[in-house]
Amino acid sequence: MWKILICDDDAVFLELLKKSVIKAAGDRIREIRTFVEKEQIEFYAAEHPNEAYIVFLDVELGENNGVDSAKRILNIQPNSQIIFVSAHDKYYLDVYEVDHIFFLKKPLEAEQLRKALKRAADKLEGVKGDGFVVVNKKGAQKLSFNEILFFEKEKRKIHVHTTKDVITFYGKFDDIEPQLDDRFIRCHNSYIVNISKVKKMGNRKFYFDTEKVAPISKSYYSDVRDIFLDYLERNF
Repeated sequence: MWKILICDDDAVFLELLKKSVIKAAGDRIREIRTFVEKEQIEFYAAEHPNEAYIVFLDVELGENNGVDSAKRILNIQPNSQIIFVSAHDKYYLDVYEVDHIFFLKKPLEAEQLRKALKRAADKLEGVKGDGFVVVNKKGAQKLSFNEILFFEKEKRKIHVHTTKDVITFYGKFDDIEPQLDDRFIRCHNSYIVNISKVKKMGNRKFYFDTEKVAPISKSYYSDVRDIFLDYLERNF
């Protein structure tokens, strides 16, 4: 499911682009939000670090520069995919100052919009297979799935327990889970476990080589046990 952000200072075009995206993407959209000012979208990105969006940005945002906004967004959300939108070819080279996935020209062409969405979605799927990016006050850090033992939720904080240490950031499990592969399962309201790193399962707990332990809640136990046993049968 795709999460989409759109920013354009032309309210009429903004609504047109939103409708066009909904028409092109259909039921693949999980969330879509629009903004008329770059400060709004940058603030939203800052409030949702570690998430991955498809972001449509007008290159000209009044007196401001959409390229600078893209840099700020990617600094907070490294896995987001930027699609620039402009009525002018003169900005075509400017956008290469920042990593982006597509350059859409105004007026919109339906086929080009579909290509842009597909390319962004394919890139997001590829990112999902590589690992997980943590963004906190120390900056952005990419973790391979193989080094992650489990995620632990504590109110608004997420603690990533790895083979080496624990890394903390602010986030939500509902935003994290779509970025993980099938090695990761929710075993508790506050825990997501990498079953490929589990040493053993018993007493409603997962045990790891590092002597760390993750609890399995009663409501999750039956499904988690079946998934774990199936994983063992397929991989050992």
